[in-house]
Amino acid sequence: MSTYLLSILAVYSSTVSAWGSSQHHPPHSWDSTQLSSSCSTLPTTTALMSTTPATCSAMPTFTYTSWKYTALTTTRYATPLPSPFKLTTSYAPHFSQASTLLPSGVIYTTYSLDRSLTSLQDGTYGQGAYARMWAPLSYNTSVPFTTTVSPTPLASSELIYPPPLYTACPGSADDCVDCYKLPSNFIWGLAGSAFQIEGGLTEAGRGPSQIDMFGALPNTAGYANAEVADMNYYLYKQDIARLAAIGAPFYSFSISWTRIVPFGTVNSPINIEALKHYDDLINTCLEYGIQPIVTLSHNDAPRNVTYVDPSFPDAFLYYSKFVMTRYADRVSNWVTLNEPNIGFGLEYFAARYILLGHAKVYHWYKETLKGTGQITMKFANNLALPLDSTNPNDTVAALRYQDYILGLIGYPIFLGQNFPQSILSTTSINLTALTESELSYIKDTADYFAFDPYTAGFATSPPGGIEACAADPTNPLWPTCVLGTNVQQDGWLNGQGSFAYAYIAPQYVRQQLGFVWNVLRPKGVLIAEFGFNPYDEFTRTVVAQRYDLERTLYYQWFLRETLKSIYEDGVNVIGTLAWSFLDNDEFVSYDQQYGLQHVNRTDGKFTRSFKRSIFDFVDFFHEFVER
Repeated sequence: MSTYLLSILAVYSSTVSAWGSSQHHPPHSWDSTQLSSSCSTLPTTTALMSTTPATCSAMPTFTYTSWKYTALTTTRYATPLPSPFKLTTSYAPHFSQASTLLPSGVIYTTYSLDRSLTSLQDGTYGQGAYARMWAPLSYNTSVPFTTTVSPTPLASSELIYPPPLYTACPGSADDCVDCYKLPSNFIWGLAGSAFQIEGGLTEAGRGPSQIDMFGALPNTAGYANAEVADMNYYLYKQDIARLAAIGAPFYSFSISWTRIVPFGTVNSPINIEALKHYDDLINTCLEYGIQPIVTLSHNDAPRNVTYVDPSFPDAFLYYSKFVMTRYADRVSNWVTLNEPNIGFGLEYFAARYILLGHAKVYHWYKETLKGTGQITMKFANNLALPLDSTNPNDTVAALRYQDYILGLIGYPIFLGQNFPQSILSTTSINLTALTESELSYIKDTADYFAFDPYTAGFATSPPGGIEACAADPTNPLWPTCVLGTNVQQDGWLNGQGSFAYAYIAPQYVRQQLGFVWNVLRPKGVLIAEFGFNPYDEFTRTVVAQRYDLERTLYYQWFLRETLKSIYEDGVNVIGTLAWSFLDNDEFVSYDQQYGLQHVNRTDGKFTRSFKRSIFDFVDFFHEFVER
């Protein structure tokens, strides 16, 4: 057992309240007096006793009155954002100054895919070479747009709130939440990613990415492709107008690496049309009062520059320079990579290239570009809890899972520590420790911790134990050697299941936030994605899909537990971003719907419709964010 495991073994074995100790926490980002509350917190047992029938003295009185119908609902409209958003500071030099930092001699061009040109020999980066890149990939769908669609004003009928939910008397768990407040600079809004929403994979000079194979011909049965997705590449102005109309102040999106650098590699041409596109996207956000949050790569690195490639760090920096010099003056928050801590397969050596690529961009932004915004990396982490908190083996299993999912990338960045010993000591793992100079370069290259805590589950040790599994590369559970489940020891699921892996299990939110706060000790925590995809939502009528009660409950309960984490556990949560702002391509499937808006992909217009959850999501922040 590692020193790390020994040091926090007791933490995992305790109840959620153990996360509440804040005596060693870094200072909060807003005045500590805001953490005080006029509410008096009572022990759960006392609060429950106060609501038992024995304490009630009310008696019913039975009378007749004249009958008449009464109006049960009133019409209420969403409040749009004030616009434009006025930048009070520049987060980096304007492009006219920053452009001197870019490599010289780079070709600015654009491409148009002509599949008949595959035999044309017009140079390393000519139209023939571009056609040959796309030769292995084709799709059975076509793009219905050829140019950016101008936004149209939203009809007032689209902004009518759904019927109010029945709200019972507050339970003991939420007695104090209603007077907790979030600071006025709290980051909240919605998110999406380029591959999943843009469409037009082969349009406007974009090069192929490593995930463009999903749904490519020969089309595997049941696999959707992203050639159409949500047509956001052409409808982005309308999408931004809709977010502004509903009142969401932040929009987190990603830029497509292969739109900017079609060939993906260092010193290859830059697509000028893509630079103009994202320039207008960011300006449109600001015009409508929305602050952009930009991810540089959301799972869509070039086909020829993957995480396992030693050239990845330099190629990623090359691309990032052209993006940041153009847009960094207007963007306050940057994410380098989306969830690079999962999906390794067995190629764990890629962790070194991921860390170095991220660190190179961080240092260049801070030290060369002199950017004053915030920059981080976004982690996947569905917290593992011990299935049996009294069983030390289950606690070790949960912590080992966290080592693989969180520690591998997180410890070097936030703690300056090497890869976890539990990983390095696994037999035949293809990973070597970072050098001291590498650790020094990587440490502290994130201004806060950002992650996607959709849900939580349980971990237990496998038959025969973890050590035997870790020593046996033929074991199906190797190298993590942990069994996961969402079924409690008593046989109950830990929450309402979804169409994928998320569960409505708000009882674990505080442990999710507490773990990353107390173990990694970041300056702040951003919930960069969280969401719920109800089972078979896509099979329902549109009007039924729009009344997405499960999704609303997921968000409301998750957010209320987040408030408790801030006030009762001392965790500096700086923001929350819902996934996704509309139904999208969930990597081969349109059936997995996380969207807070419905998309009609059969009317030729890709018409969007708000779901009830987006109204309730916005309402939460109108209630709890200080004005």
